[in-house]
Amino acid sequence: MTILTVILAIVAFGCLVIVHEFGHFMAAKAAGVRVLEFWVGMGPAIAHHQFGETDFKLCILPFGGACVMDGEDTDDASPGTLSAAPIGWRALILASGALMNFLLGFLIVLVLMLPQSTGTTPVIDDFAEGFPSQGESMLMEGDRIVSIDGYRVLLVSDVSTGLSLGEDTSYEIVVQRNGETVTLHDVKLEPAEYDGVQRYGIDFTVVQLSLGDKIQNAVYRSYDYARLVWISLEQLLTGKVGINQLSGPVGVTDVLAQTAQSSMVSFFLLIAFISINLGVMNLLPLPALDGGRLLFVLIELIARKPVPRKYEGYIHFGGLAALMLLMLYVTWQDILRLMGAA
Repeated sequence: MTILTVILAIVAFGCLVIVHEFGHFMAAKAAGVRVLEFWVGMGPAIAHHQFGETDFKLCILPFGGACVMDGEDTDDASPGTLSAAPIGWRALILASGALMNFLLGFLIVLVLMLPQSTGTTPVIDDFAEGFPSQGESMLMEGDRIVSIDGYRVLLVSDVSTGLSLGEDTSYEIVVQRNGETVTLHDVKLEPAEYDGVQRYGIDFTVVQLSLGDKIQNAVYRSYDYARLVWISLEQLLTGKVGINQLSGPVGVTDVLAQTAQSSMVSFFLLIAFISINLGVMNLLPLPALDGGRLLFVLIELIARKPVPRKYEGYIHFGGLAALMLLMLYVTWQDILRLMGAA
C-alpha cells in the first residue's frame, strides 16, 4: 500500500460525504432555505470563504462534512429557515443527501458497465461433468434461476450470494422453465472440484448486451448493494456478526487503498458500494441521522403539529453522542486491526 493509494482513498471517501452534503445544499437552495455553513471535513476550520449567505469551510480532518441550515434545530419559523419550509420540501431536503449517494453509486456502476459488450445471465447454459443436482426435479439446462431460499436472483452474482446465505447445502430454488415458474425442493449445491477448480459446477449463459441491458444491470447491481447493507444490518441485529466487525472511516480508507493498489475497476465499484451504503445508513430512522429527522417530519404529518424543536434537538443530540461513541469504538478496532496487520 503506497502513500498515493492512501491519499486517493481519503479523497474518494471525502468526496462521497461532500456529494451527500451537496444534495442537502441543492435541495435547501431550491426550497429557499438559507444555508449558513458548508463544511468539507470535520473539526477546526483551516480555511473558509463566504459565497453569498454561505460560509464554506475546509476543516482539518479529511472525513465528514456538514450542511448547516438556518433554523435547523430551533423553533424559528421566519422566512428562509428550515422550519418555515413546507413539510414536503423539508422531507426532500432531509432525504436528498442519501438520494445523491444512490445516484452517484448508480452512475459509477453504469459508467463501468458501458464498455462491456457481453454479460452473463442467470440462465443455466451447461453443467460441469459429474454435477449431481440435475434432472427434471432438479436443475436443467435453460432454467433461469429466479430465487434461492427466497433471495431474489437478478444477476449471476446473486446466485453465489443466495447460496452463501443458506444455513446448509440444501436449497429451495425457484426457476423459470419453458415459460413456467417451477419450485425445486432440497436441491443439493456445494462447491466441489470441477476441472481442477473449486466451484458449484454450473455454467451460465453469456449474451450480447444492449444499452438497455447495461442500464438494467446497473440498476440491479445498485439494488444489490443496497440489499447487502440490509442483510448486514439483519445479521448484526441477530448476532450473526459482531459489532467488532464494523469498520469506520479508518478501516474503510484502508480497504479502499488496498483495493486501489490491485484494481481500479474494483476500487470504483467499492466506492459505488460505499456510496449506496452511506445512503441506506443515513435513511435509518435513528436520532441524528437523516432518517431520524425524517421520522419527526412523518410524526408532524400524522399529528398535524411538530414535536417541539428543543425536544427533538435533545433526542438528536443524544443520538449524535451515541453515534460518536460507536465511531470511536469502531475506529479503535480499525487501528488495532491495522497494527495487527503491520
